Amino acid sequence: MPYPKFNNIDVIWDLTEDCGEWDHVQKVLVLLDEHLRALRFAKNFVFYVTSQAETLEIENESEVVVYQIQDSIHGIPAYANKVFMVFKNYLPLNSGTDVVHGVPLGCHKSTVGLDVQMMKDRTIDFFFMGRSDNRENFFAFAEEEFAQNPKNWAIMIERTVEFQHSVYAHNMAQARIALCPKGISHETFRLYEAMRAGCVVVAARQLQSWFTNGWPVIEIDDWWELKNIADRLLNDNQRLQDISNKTRLWWKENCSEEAVALYMARELSLKLMKYNL
Repeated sequence: MPYPKFNNIDVIWDLTEDCGEWDHVQKVLVLLDEHLRALRFAKNFVFYVTSQAETLEIENESEVVVYQIQDSIHGIPAYANKVFMVFKNYLPLNSGTDVVHGVPLGCHKSTVGLDVQMMKDRTIDFFFMGRSDNRENFFAFAEEEFAQNPKNWAIMIERTVEFQHSVYAHNMAQARIALCPKGISHETFRLYEAMRAGCVVVAARQLQSWFTNGWPVIEIDDWWELKNIADRLLNDNQRLQDISNKTRLWWKENCSEEAVALYMARELSLKLMKYNL
């Protein structure tokens, strides 16, 4: 797979071809390229796209804007105070610097976005498909709560190491409620894929950020809390549709590639103007 090329901005692309974030990051930078061109800031920076957290093999670090991915330990890169700015998914647990800015993880490159279905037309009430890693509490709840299924809900919860992304995308598009437990980190592609699909998203509590504050995701601290939520949701189709609409709008305005590009352009512009650079 050839490395992406951009019309106006200089980009050092340090990602492997199997990187799930590849398409999301590329689309963000294509859109950012146009925003910075319009602002006449495109040549002010060198963008460095990497998963590295320790060192950067580049000179003139003060001109570098890093887009860091895959840091599932939610850390602050060692080079953070040497570069102009860092944008990263997997928000730092402790920020400690105004140089580091969190951005949404986005959707996996292999999971395509399908047409958004109305809630009344969807066929799956609860959906999860994924690994077991660090999800003991979630699966303990699912096995106890959904085993008998006296309400005859349409439940699709599967533990799997690998799955066909086309099947996963189809099921997500058919899901009314997408369950998004944490895995090895706070963030998961699943959450953003569910938002894009217009599902009602129930997720383990997330870190606070500009793109999570006030969002329509239903956050819980313990999966047994879902027992008090499920009946009310599934017995009110209008409420489900209202949340679905708000979720899609939030994804578009705060978590999509265009939203991330606009956020990055704004933060870069503000810092340039603040220091008269």
